[in-house]
Amino acid sequence: MSINVSTAVFETMIDNFAKTVTRTPVTKTTSNTSGDETLTDGSTENISVAFFRKEDDWVMDKEGLIQDADAIMLVKTSQTLNKDDKITYDSEDFRVQKVVDRYIDSTKVYIVGQLFRIS
Repeated sequence: MSINVSTAVFETMIDNFAKTVTRTPVTKTTSNTSGDETLTDGSTENISVAFFRKEDDWVMDKEGLIQDADAIMLVKTSQTLNKDDKITYDSEDFRVQKVVDRYIDSTKVYIVGQLFRIS
């Protein structure tokens, strides 16, 4: 059974909570000799997203106690969000740790970004 899903409802939800953030796409390169990673900032753009700061949240994982995220962003499907992008909101910089596409049936309805504060 297929469900008729529209992204319009989710875009309206994001618009209702909209905050403007600055997204800086980042390119990651790895040194052939040392293995060190270097992140290089690209050109910035302002995007409207639903941005939520979280209280400290710690989860138990195989590696031990780890922090879940400092903030969560809900992004429209028409916008781009990638792992390692830098997000600036309210003079604080965050790094996108994880990007999750959210689906209903087979329709992508919005994107979730988990962020860690870096400054």
